[in-house]
Formats: sequence, structure tokens, C-alpha cells
Amino acid sequence: MCIRDSNYLSFLRDIGTYYSVNRMLTMDSVKSRLDREQPMSFLEFNYMLLQGYDFCELYRKYGCRAQIAGSDQWGNITSGTELGRRKYDVELFGFTSPIITDSAGRKMGKSEGNAVWINEDKLPAYDYYQYFRNIGDAEVGKCLRIYTDLPMDEIRRLEDLKDQEINEAKKILAFEATKICRGFDEAKAAEETRRRPCRSICP
Repeated sequence: MCIRDSNYLSFLRDIGTYYSVNRMLTMDSVKSRLDREQPMSFLEFNYMLLQGYDFCELYRKYGCRAQIAGSDQWGNITSGTELGRRKYDVELFGFTSPIITDSAGRKMGKSEGNAVWINEDKLPAYDYYQYFRNIGDAEVGKCLRIYTDLPMDEIRRLEDLKDQEINEAKKILAFEATKICRGFDEAKAAEETRRRPCRSICP
């Protein structure tokens, strides 16, 4: 059954019977909203069914048995692992990592409008480089750990830099992060473009 080719009643009959509302209410994504008395639409409440079903479809069509996501998606991922076990008798796996936030503490992603795209057609390599070059001072250590392969001793040294010296850490972060995502040549080109004086406005 493809969800876009099915009607809602068929979806509820074939998929909804494998879910318990009691269990859904214990998920952090739901429970935290209810605890804060924040409104949650019926559509949002049903999202974990849709994502769980999507996980199982990826398994059935492509043999996908693992999903990786931010920790806020744990409930949605486990809804898929449970559906796989109960409906398809298959063991599926989920991995989560801490949510990446910006300097204001907001989750980074499309829904927040602050996504940093890895695709060149979405975000040019120079702009990718510039994002990390202009990161907040307090974010440098965290970003070095997440976005680079530098040794931990070097990361600790860089994040301990203060005042103007922290700019050196940002340069290294921007280069290393761009090198991993876009390649050495693009990272080097972005670094050189940054160093180049602006002829149109500088004397």
C-alpha cells in the first residue's frame, strides 16, 4: 500500500491498528507538548504513524533497516521499528544524535528556516564556508567536534582561545568543515576568496 494511493480509512485500518494511543501519549514529542499545555493538532499527533509507515516502506522496497535522525525524532523512529516488528516481523534499527542548534539555541533545519545545506545547488561552497567562519564564539568548540575530524587535543586547544585569537579557530573550523563536505579544492578556494581584498569598496 502506497500512502498517496490510499484513502485515510484504509490507512487507519491497515496501519492504525498496530498503534496504541496510550503508547503514543508517552512519547516525548507528544508528552512534552501536553505537559506545557501547547496545542497539538490531530495531524501532528498522527505524524508518527506516517513516519513509522514510511520507515517500513523503505524496508519493503529498498531493504533499508536503519534510520538516523536528531534526538527529537526518537519517537517517530521507534514507531517504525515497532511497526516493522509487529506487522512485518522484521527487526529495524534507529540511531539518534543530539539536536544541532544555532547560537540562539534554535534547532537547525528547514522547519526553522536556518538550515545549512550540504548541496552546492542549495548553498554555494563559499557561503557554506562563511557560515562556519561567522559562527558565534560560544559555538566554536561544539562545531569543531561535530563538523571536523580534528584530534580532540587540537579541538580543546582551539576552543580555549580567547578574544581576537578565537578567529583563528573559526578559520580552521570553516576550512575543515568545508573540506569534509565539499572537498579540499572548494575549501581552499573559499579560504582564498575570503582573504582576497574587496576591490569594489576598498581603496
